[in-house]
Amino acid sequence: MTDCSIRIYGAAALASLLASTAVAQTAPPAPLPAGYAGRDPVRSEWPVQVRQSLGQVAPQDPATLPRSRAPLSKPVAKPAPGGPALTQRSPGLWTVAGWRLAEAPDVKADGATVSRAGYDAKSWYVATVPGTVLTTLVDRGVYPDPAFGLNNMAIPERLARQDYWYRTEIDVPAGTLGQHLELNFKGVNYAAEIWLNGARLGTMKGAFIRGRFDVTGKFAPGRNVIAVKVSPPPHPGIAHEESMTAGVGENGGMQMLDGPTFVATEGWDWIPSIRDRNTGLWQGVDLIATGPAALGDAQVVTTLPNADNSVANVEITVPVRNLTDQPTTATVTATFDDVTVARTVALDAYASADVTMAPTEFPTLAVRNPKLWWPNGYGAPALHDLTLTSVVGGAVSDTKTLRFGMRQVTYEISLMDKTDTLRRVGIDLSKARALHTQIVDGTHQGIRQTENGWAASLVPGAETSPAVTPVAGDAGLAPYLLIKVNGVRIAARGGNIGMDDFMKRTERARLLPFFRLHQDANLNIIRNWVGQNTEETFYDLADEHGLMILNDFWESTQDYNIEAQDVPLFTANAEDVVKRFRNHPSIVVWFGRNEGVPQPILNEALQRIINREDGTRLYMGSSNRVNLQNSGPYNWRPESTYFTDHAKGFSVELGTPSFPTLEAWTRAIPKADLWPIGDTWAYHDWHQTGNGAVKTYMDTLATRYGAGTSLPDFERKAQMMEYDSYRAIFEGFNAGLWTTNSARMLWMTQPAWPSSAWQIFSSDYDTHAAFYGTKKASEPVHVQMNLPDHKVVLVNNGPALTAAVVHARVTSLDNRVLADQRATVSAGAGLVADAFTLDLAPLLAQGMVLVSLDVTDVAGKTVSQNVYWQGADDTAYRGMTQMAKVRLTSTATSHRDGDEIATTLDLSNPGSVAALATKLTVMNADGTQVLPAYFTDNYVSLLPGAKRRIEIRYPASATKGRTTVALRGWNVTPAAVKVR
Repeated sequence: MTDCSIRIYGAAALASLLASTAVAQTAPPAPLPAGYAGRDPVRSEWPVQVRQSLGQVAPQDPATLPRSRAPLSKPVAKPAPGGPALTQRSPGLWTVAGWRLAEAPDVKADGATVSRAGYDAKSWYVATVPGTVLTTLVDRGVYPDPAFGLNNMAIPERLARQDYWYRTEIDVPAGTLGQHLELNFKGVNYAAEIWLNGARLGTMKGAFIRGRFDVTGKFAPGRNVIAVKVSPPPHPGIAHEESMTAGVGENGGMQMLDGPTFVATEGWDWIPSIRDRNTGLWQGVDLIATGPAALGDAQVVTTLPNADNSVANVEITVPVRNLTDQPTTATVTATFDDVTVARTVALDAYASADVTMAPTEFPTLAVRNPKLWWPNGYGAPALHDLTLTSVVGGAVSDTKTLRFGMRQVTYEISLMDKTDTLRRVGIDLSKARALHTQIVDGTHQGIRQTENGWAASLVPGAETSPAVTPVAGDAGLAPYLLIKVNGVRIAARGGNIGMDDFMKRTERARLLPFFRLHQDANLNIIRNWVGQNTEETFYDLADEHGLMILNDFWESTQDYNIEAQDVPLFTANAEDVVKRFRNHPSIVVWFGRNEGVPQPILNEALQRIINREDGTRLYMGSSNRVNLQNSGPYNWRPESTYFTDHAKGFSVELGTPSFPTLEAWTRAIPKADLWPIGDTWAYHDWHQTGNGAVKTYMDTLATRYGAGTSLPDFERKAQMMEYDSYRAIFEGFNAGLWTTNSARMLWMTQPAWPSSAWQIFSSDYDTHAAFYGTKKASEPVHVQMNLPDHKVVLVNNGPALTAAVVHARVTSLDNRVLADQRATVSAGAGLVADAFTLDLAPLLAQGMVLVSLDVTDVAGKTVSQNVYWQGADDTAYRGMTQMAKVRLTSTATSHRDGDEIATTLDLSNPGSVAALATKLTVMNADGTQVLPAYFTDNYVSLLPGAKRRIEIRYPASATKGRTTVALRGWNVTPAAVKVR
């Protein structure tokens, strides 16, 4: 196989380049020849891209293609969607449905013919819209489910190399006569040609821009036909199919040229090549009717002028457009909660104007005692419904609704000033917006090398801006970013979402459990990686669940991935995205590029767009290195290193292997391929090579617990590894909170498909030990033992906690008490307090120990519990394999709570040995698993005599007959608890 790509990962390539640049800039200069003019010193500046990967450049050697021991599945058709082709959602707004799909090579007619009534499209597929081409073809039974086993190998790559036709027929809604009509295509990948009744309306390009077409006067009485010719990205690249011998392949390739699109679908180390590259009407289509004055994309900006947040100043700006050839006067009204304000504007023919309503003129917009939007764990994510109307001549012309959150984001960050001094400052970009000034210089020239990484600069004169304030006492955080919401420092814990679903099935019902799981894991920040999740549902659900978003645009790793070739196209999509989604309180930072700064022309254009169309949020060119930590590592590392070495400061990407539950893996992989480990595992991201290679993980698992002998045996050991690793990642973050750490984010939290790499839950909502290690370390009040010094600390993520009692008990595996210690501790809001340090070295010299921690508040209530299994080295863990089995006693009762079932499970350990990592799984009477299910705790460890109450919630619609809670664990006798 010929491979001309650069086989070096982007972070390493960029690090090498930057290191060589730094050496060149710091080396002592040679003396100049006599008579030569002196040379000015060269400042360290961020370099431009100098190398790139083409991805897979030749077809893969067939000998390395993945092989299954089972036949590929047969396609299974789903019932075709029905219902009317036009459904009204609100006055003047309809959903356009009833679409059919055909592969363009099979359609001989042209657009003028296809888009006329009478054309026979009965043989076309009933299309799934919103949805990609592949979604339709799978739904209609043309191809098998690509998520299962190696079924993706049954789907041809030609799907990404041909055009498609979509077609629907609608009747014009009654009452639209005399109104202005518009078709709004909310997302088409990649390029589209729009036809109506035999006439070409126009084109659109880029996956994330809206296509808006004026169809006033173009509808015929009765039946009308809309046809759309959709083209995939023009550079789909060549697929790499991962196997045990082929390795992980490249991350992306030629399709990077086509950004803005779903660049990951060429193939990445967490997603296979998606055969249609997510081509199609992946978002819905609307028909909009208005009167003469149409409303545009409003902007709502909240500022909090008082330190106690007792007032929220709400400023509303509404674009209004006169659609007629005559001057007109429109009254724009804004209503939310108990506030109503209005302003009248005169518009010339076809003119537009921005109507702004602010507290200086409308005192009711200074909202007293506001219900603010808070990140998860800091308060309720309150949202407010805003209704905007325009009225002309006493008649409503247009109505729009949106949700917004009253919240203000500010930042602490280290920036270079004009004297080349790194200054720790607080920046208030909403204030800068009001002053019409820019604060941060993130150009290549403005990004400067510092002692502890790279940092952007203050623009000239910003040092004295009222939007900039000095911050003292945070030297350990320099130069890293810190996010504040409503004036409160946020300990940002969360993770990356590469793609919410590999086939872009983004309906609310599918995505909602993923967001609830993030919230349930006590996380408060996610990342829209490379903008692959840029859709309304994603932002809506983040708003509702209190999840801050770091929002990327569509370029990836500098000096590895190719840069976008059409900058105007890129910026047009970016501008529309900012206008469309800027009112979502969840968005807190815009990133120009994943792991590197965009090319200067694009980087500076994006900064201008953010300044002009937003102005309240920080734009950062790179998702790492510049005021942020470098990415990684991604393979297994010793737990103590997450305290001492990795992910300091604001860390956006950090990962380690994370194998799913036995149940989830069995649903994703054919029985014949479940064991031993083989190509189907590799295809589902069990990497033998690359950043996430599993060698260190497998070697350590074998040393600690013995190599897996079967899938159940391996999965049991894998969960022990993962619980330790993921708990350590966030406990390491806690240990340095506000001294060296301000954010730590996993690569990644949510998988795009059934994957074995990195995620903390599965694509079918099942949760494994990585989830509960994360949840435990991120709980509101948390007691932990730091590594490697065994210091016990109290982590308080909530209000001030006084006179809490921290207790530690150290026992042997056979339950001999080796140490017992307690201390009374107080911890301020959002702070960490030391309790004591355990002297474990002499105890570990005798063998494995269990460390049980708990905290009780001043009322005597237990607010945190934590159990560790600790050995002097990896070989010591083998002692755990000899632990006796424990049979737990348990009862479970349930009651209906709205659409959910709430189950209470009481567990106790009557034995003489600890029960470790007790896994709870809710099962239906027919043997299927109840999903999603939300547990207050799982992988529970109980010392002898200990009791624990677990609350479980799950949809009533997911149950079939009588449910049971299945128990298993490291040394727990399997049991099924009947739910009464």
